[in-house]
Amino acid sequence: MRTSVSLTIIVCTACFALATPIAWANCPDGPVIVERDFLRVVTLNMAHGRKDARNQMFLKEQTIRQNLQELGELLDRADADMIALQEADAPSKWSGKFDHVKFLSENTIYGCTIHGIHASNRIYDFGTALISKHPFNGGFVHSFKPSKPTTTKGFTVAAIDWNPGNTLAEPVRVKFVSVHLDFSRRSVRRSQIDEMTRALSAIDGPMVLMGDFNTDWQTEESSLKYLAENLNLMVFEPHAEGLSTYGDKGARLDWILASPELEFTKYAVYPDIVSDHYAVAAELTLNVRP
Repeated sequence: MRTSVSLTIIVCTACFALATPIAWANCPDGPVIVERDFLRVVTLNMAHGRKDARNQMFLKEQTIRQNLQELGELLDRADADMIALQEADAPSKWSGKFDHVKFLSENTIYGCTIHGIHASNRIYDFGTALISKHPFNGGFVHSFKPSKPTTTKGFTVAAIDWNPGNTLAEPVRVKFVSVHLDFSRRSVRRSQIDEMTRALSAIDGPMVLMGDFNTDWQTEESSLKYLAENLNLMVFEPHAEGLSTYGDKGARLDWILASPELEFTKYAVYPDIVSDHYAVAAELTLNVRP
């Protein structure tokens, strides 16, 4: 499937801040209000379905399907309300010629998807995605300004309505963002964060921002700190040990950030090898009643 960088694949009942064209996908109809006391979220860079192999181009389609089957089993065990994915492929020559996000939606409990295609050429179409077992209440996709020679990155947004324990007079609409920032240059990451700030700062209500930020909290002039300050978001224990997500050196590149209206109650990195990144999970409760 060849797509433009502005393509959004979304299930939507009442889209908010709609910025790009949309295409519809299969998902249960009708508004849904999530009533669980907490929201469980997960983020994972899928590595184009290659698991821990060096390059997906050298893998057979069946191997990639099996890798995604294992990845999907991990996500099912997580029992999340929203999952953010990066390096999520539409049908691409370099990764089996099938839609990886659609494969997950058909083989997991997460039947609702929005998939943003940010990078596209003759051998690949990929980007960020959000998948959920709950129908979305709106969303959009944004692709960053091209950053040659690295591939174009971007982010995908969706929302669900939440009334924890059915205790609120009106549900809270929580926005979720799956983002992938450039790996090679801090200057590009800063520019991408500025784009994000312009696009997201006008959206009211609590937000959960998840993804592969290709930076940590410890680095001098950290882009992650810059992002958290710009969007007034919190991170969970930025100096904690045991939360590395990538590589032998223990880099913590994959993060979950949240608005002050929300509070982290649990945070973990799953040890399962389903990618060259580890999945990160968190549970969030409502901190400030609207």
